[in-house]
Amino acid sequence: MIYLFLGDDLPAKDARITEIKNKFFKNSQEALAFDLDNLDGRALGEDALKQAFLTLPVIAPNRLIILRQIHKLKSADIQVLINFCQKPAKHCDVILESSENTLKGDLKDIPLYAKSLVCSKPEGPNVFDMTRLITAHRSGDALKMLDGFYRDNVHPLQIMRALVWYWGKQGKLLGKEGFERGLKALEEADLNIKRSRLNPQHAVEKVVVELSLLLRR
Repeated sequence: MIYLFLGDDLPAKDARITEIKNKFFKNSQEALAFDLDNLDGRALGEDALKQAFLTLPVIAPNRLIILRQIHKLKSADIQVLINFCQKPAKHCDVILESSENTLKGDLKDIPLYAKSLVCSKPEGPNVFDMTRLITAHRSGDALKMLDGFYRDNVHPLQIMRALVWYWGKQGKLLGKEGFERGLKALEEADLNIKRSRLNPQHAVEKVVVELSLLLRR
């Protein structure tokens, strides 16, 4: 059997791989030391993959080969993998893994030979979700979402660019005076960040509140 696990949700993939390993070696933990290969496509020695496919099991009925990051394989190893997938050996099962959601180039046909599963992390909120909260006068929720962006290492200036775009659309509905007050608040926040007048995170929090207040009027 050839398994293929794709996507950026590494914990979900690892859980499935562990499940297969436990089932594979449930009657002989000793076989883990002899009949399991853990390989990485980023750091394979010359002919290491070919050798792994040729090696016969020692204790377990079959060998289990885990090959991670297959999208990083060199051309020669890709051909070895394709040849194996087209004519798999009966003495080994293979788990293929990649952080990509879709295999491309010479690897694109690999899913045809494997039992495939894509494990992707659910998409989190983005800055434009936060601007919708500002429009809905939910500044408290907007600030909570902003804190989440900081914990995900989103730079304050990235958020500022989205806020400037947002105000260019939404702020004009307030008329000239309200729109210009918002622009002034955004300009001040930008200067506070670039000239280190305020902590960058606090500067963005401040302008989010200011824009929310302007929209309430």
